[in-house]
Amino acid sequence: MVTMSDYTVCPRCEQGRVETYRVRKTGDLFQLCDECDAVWSPGIEPNLTQFGTFDTFMLVRGLSDVWDEIDEVVET
Repeated sequence: MVTMSDYTVCPRCEQGRVETYRVRKTGDLFQLCDECDAVWSPGIEPNLTQFGTFDTFMLVRGLSDVWDEIDEVVET
């Protein structure tokens, strides 16, 4: 995992930021790469062996895989 100041660089694509998001309708938290849409469960350090994809993550919840369905969790 590469960390740049206040964010984690995605280990899958090595380009995007991995941030925490919440599904609006369910409240489910997850980590998402804003470049390649790789997804990790909260508490799991982003890695190359334990990731899913945003479309599958949302499909399992019966939701569409559009970013309008989620909000970034901003830590204060």
